[in-house]
Amino acid sequence: MTVADRDQADYLSAKDGSYKDLLIHAAKNSGRPVLRIHREFRQMAKSHSRLNMVEYVRNGLYDIDRFSQEERDCFISNDLHWPITHQCCNKGWTSAAEDKILAATLLNAGGVPVPETVAVFDKSSRIYPGLTKIASVEALRDLLQTYSSEPLFCKIVDGMVSLGAFRIESSDATEIVCSGHPPMSHEHFLSEFVGNSAYVVQRELRNHSRFEKYATALGTVRMVNMVTDSGVNCPIALIKLPQGNNIADAFWRPGNLACEIDVETGCIRTVTRRGTDMEFLDDHPDIPDLMGLELPFWSGLRDINERAANIFAPVRYQSTDIAITEDGPVVVELNYGGSFDLPQYASGRGMLTPEVRSFFESCGVNFNRKPKRRLPFIGR
Repeated sequence: MTVADRDQADYLSAKDGSYKDLLIHAAKNSGRPVLRIHREFRQMAKSHSRLNMVEYVRNGLYDIDRFSQEERDCFISNDLHWPITHQCCNKGWTSAAEDKILAATLLNAGGVPVPETVAVFDKSSRIYPGLTKIASVEALRDLLQTYSSEPLFCKIVDGMVSLGAFRIESSDATEIVCSGHPPMSHEHFLSEFVGNSAYVVQRELRNHSRFEKYATALGTVRMVNMVTDSGVNCPIALIKLPQGNNIADAFWRPGNLACEIDVETGCIRTVTRRGTDMEFLDDHPDIPDLMGLELPFWSGLRDINERAANIFAPVRYQSTDIAITEDGPVVVELNYGGSFDLPQYASGRGMLTPEVRSFFESCGVNFNRKPKRRLPFIGR
């Protein structure tokens, strides 16, 4: 089984319980009748929001005292992500954003800092101009010998939500050690661990010292971008912080934190952890003073985000994941679209504010018309 297959299994196992279990959970937590909660949920599920039961419960919408009706109307389901994103964006740019090699090439050419790519693992016939392609054990050994003194971070070229990502810690003439995995031979690494997936291999980035202690691996700032003729508007920002043994910041990984950031000041406004209900913490669970922390290089990060967004301007609804290192911001990824649930979970508010709704409607989205089908979405 490849590392991507294992992550996919873990991702699916992290999903919440059945409709019945979630309904009972909501009734027990609220002290309200099951049938009343069921009717209220069905009304939201049939409205413009199209919320599913997991989202309804996780956002605490069964709590009638927590939100006004206007606030409830701002929540929107991830199931609508792809139909809305495709309506907003030039679909011809999908691969330019989602292929990490293509995206990094465009961003780098446009003066946007990106991670340093040192090689690509790929058994196909694809050529990667300017990059070393690793398809044999001999080439793998040469690469690891060159970078024997530092870890390397690897992720699938067209992957999502860090599925299949891994970190090479060390190696010698016979074995490779990856974080969280037993040592393996070079042959096993290429044939069984990596398999047929194409991977980009990058020098590892490290968090800025100001918030390094709050994350066990690289955390990234998610900037939600709406590109218009008058400029780039970022209605919400957040930072994802890996915890425990997690080597990536994807919020589906158990224990990871997501924190809303004040877009203007760069200060952390919330600290949240995922569960059946979102858990809003007063601070980091182990280390104080994360709440209210002002992130470094915030003005520069906003400038870099705007430049990256405009390079990909045909992707009118997009998001960037930006690391903040000791040397400044680095755009790790630019996403075609971006999940609706992550901003809502991090902030405790619905994402479909009048401003965001107006933008989507300007792109031709009709919230009064029921979509032909609800597409599942692996949230970014």
